[in-house]
This record gives sequence, structure tokens and C-alpha cells, in this order.
Amino acid sequence: MPTILLILMALLLPLTGWSQPMTSCDWEVAHPSDPHRVGPGVSSSDVDTERAMAACRQALLANADNPRFQYQLARAMVYHAERHHTSHEEGMRYLAQSAHAGYTQAMFVYGLMLTSEDRPCEAPYWMGRAAEAGLKAARIGYVEAATSGRWSSCNVPLDAQSMTAFLDGAEEQVSGYYENLLLGTLRRALIALNQQ
Repeated sequence: MPTILLILMALLLPLTGWSQPMTSCDWEVAHPSDPHRVGPGVSSSDVDTERAMAACRQALLANADNPRFQYQLARAMVYHAERHHTSHEEGMRYLAQSAHAGYTQAMFVYGLMLTSEDRPCEAPYWMGRAAEAGLKAARIGYVEAATSGRWSSCNVPLDAQSMTAFLDGAEEQVSGYYENLLLGTLRRALIALNQQ
């Protein structure tokens, strides 16, 4: 990618807490829904995992503690593992590092991954932190998981006031018929949960 295009893209993007010039790692594998992304974002099906992993490893050589690069490397590794039916354990390590550093998108995805790895009782903490940070998917995902009973065996205290606040915040973020329909369904499910 021409250097001039990278510079122009970086100038047009908003600054974030982990603000840096856009790198090849950002260009190859930034998630479109990541509020702290630097770059346009790449859909999962369009990620070239080999190129993305190489770019993010290179970015981490220069900035080993950058949680954005850790998350993006994890994203590339997990996709690569899924496509090749191999272990994504290394990707999970990078994802955990990014989540522990407080990177919003990583906290949400880490919660999802813990659930898929039969560790659902660890998920509410991470998804809750991402929801508190304002991530739409986490706000909606947290309430959906709580009201569907996914965490019913986890002894997780379900705070109706917090979950209502998540949905109130999400209401300002959703658009379109289906997202609004989902929000209404979750509000009704939350009311039903509170009446039990």
C-alpha cells in the first residue's frame, strides 16, 4: 500500500486513547466495529490471515504493549485457526493481554470466546466491562446472555438497573428495523427476568 495513502487515512481518522499512525496491522485486520480502530476496518471474510499475522507481529515488535495490535493479532490468529482447523490458543493469549489492558473490543470478544470454550462463567465480567465502556455489541450481548439463561449456573448477580442502562445506551446506537426489534425483545425479556 502506498505510504501517501496510509498517511492520508491516518489524518482523516479520529484520535483514540491508543492513537498512533495507521500501520499495516491496522490496514490488514482492524475490526469495522472496533471503536478504537485506526483504519477503515476489514470484514472477517476479507482478512488475509497470513499477511495480517505478519503485519501485526511486526507492529508488536515496535510496540509490544499496544493492546490494539494485540487484539488485531489475536483476531487474525483466531480466524487463521478456524480456517485451518488448528488451535487458537496463541490467539487467545494475545486476546487476553489486550482485554486485561482494557481494550474495549478485546474485552467483548474475549467474553464471547470464553463462552465458546466452555468457560461461560468468566464471560460476564469481560462483557460487562465492554458494555460499561459503551460498546453497542457488548451492551446488547450482555443482556441477551443474561436473559437467555446462558449464565444461570454461574452465580452471577444480574443487576437489572445496569442492564436497563445498557439497553438505554444501546438505544442511542442502534439503527434500522431489526436492531430496534432486537432491543424491544431484550427489554421484554429483562422485564420477564425481573418478575421471576
